[in-house]
Formats: sequence, C-alpha cells, structure tokens
Amino acid sequence: MKALSGAPAALACAALLCGCTGDPETKIVDATAVEHGAALFRDPSIAETRFNRYACSTCHEAIAGEAGGAMLPGAPLAGALARPHYWGGQEVDLLGAINHCLYFFMTKDLPWTADDPAAQAMYAYLESLPSDGDAAEAVPFTPIYTLSEPPPGDPGRGELIHDRACASCHGRARSGEGRLVERAPALPDRTLEEHPFGEYTERERLMVFVEKVRHGSFIGYGGQMPPFSAEVLSDEELGDLLSFYGLL
Repeated sequence: MKALSGAPAALACAALLCGCTGDPETKIVDATAVEHGAALFRDPSIAETRFNRYACSTCHEAIAGEAGGAMLPGAPLAGALARPHYWGGQEVDLLGAINHCLYFFMTKDLPWTADDPAAQAMYAYLESLPSDGDAAEAVPFTPIYTLSEPPPGDPGRGELIHDRACASCHGRARSGEGRLVERAPALPDRTLEEHPFGEYTERERLMVFVEKVRHGSFIGYGGQMPPFSAEVLSDEELGDLLSFYGLL
C-alpha cells in the first residue's frame, strides 16, 4: 500500500487537539507532518465528537513490543503502509481501514479523504516508523463469527488477562476503578446486572461476554468495543478470563 501522494513535509501552526477529558482544547503549534501525525495517533479528538475517548493508541502499538505485556486488539502500525491488506483481507486500502476504525470504534461521521491534512499527517507518521520486512506482512486476523462456549480455565491466569486486555478501558475488575469512560461497564458485575437471571439463562449471560469480546462493534454487536481475534485472544485465554469472572 502506497502512502498518500503529496503528504506535506511540515505543517506550520498545526492544530493539535487534546481531548481525553472534558471538551477538547485546541493548541496551535509549529510541527512537522510526522509530529502532527504522532499527536493525532494519541488523540481521541480526531473523531470530532465529544463522545469518543478512543485514540488510535488505545488499540494499536506504533511499534511491536512498546506496549509491554498489554493485549491490544489492533495490530502494530509500523510497516502498515506496505501491507497487502487489512482486517484479515476484508480491506485492501489503508485509508479505508483507517476509516473503518474511525467510524466503528470512534464514531466519526465523515471519513478522511486522501486530501485531508489529518490523513496526510497520519501517513507521514506511519511512514516514519522503523520497520523490517516482517512488519510489512499482512497481520493475521481471524474473526470468530460462529460463537461457542469456551472451556473452563484458570482464574489466576484470567485475572492477568483482565489486567492486560480489559483494564485499559474497563478499569479494575469489579470496581471499574480507572476505566476509560463511565459507560464502560465494570466487569463482570455491571454487565451481569444488565442481564439478570429470569430474563436470561446462565448460558445466555455467559454468551453475552463471549459475543462482546469476539464480535465487538465491527461485527455488529453494538457499542464501541473492537473485536478480539483468535490470534490476540485464544479460546483457552477467553476461558481463563471468564473463569476469573466466575462465569465458568
């Protein structure tokens, strides 16, 4: 995938929006396109809605390994410009893949175009990331369309998986302390409260968690959560997580 043609080498007085809490605050600075793109990578306000708190960096590492032990649903972005396809082959155009993220997970109404200064800055930043030949290969992504109950697992391992994969958005298990936004449910209690016994069977309550993790908004579950593919979270690891929640 080629970079956008005509990406500017510098963006003088670029508007960098910093909006993690409250209304976005605009700061006018002198920045290169790469610096502008790096800021946008970490900036939820690129969605241009006050209801979004996701940034690209919420789900993606810029360079593989920089997030430590975190289990992120998105692929590392170094090498992305040269990859032959995205979303497991569902998208062959990088700008289209970016717009998928902006729409499904960040609730941005209007897609970026190739002439959009923000898109050109993002491409300049991605092009600047150090990568080897392996980074340019398509990243395996196997969505789980047909759901099944995972095997029971180890609650101790499940607690670690919650910390690595869930806590950045949902906060600490059960209390929700440190969650990204108030509407992100404290797991598992709030989700169980929203699906009470009597209205839902025990298995249906379990499968609510399975579907949310596996499908996310990209495969039609609703909300803003991205799906965790089989490559990022195995069925065994999902079983560990749900055993920690007391569901298996």
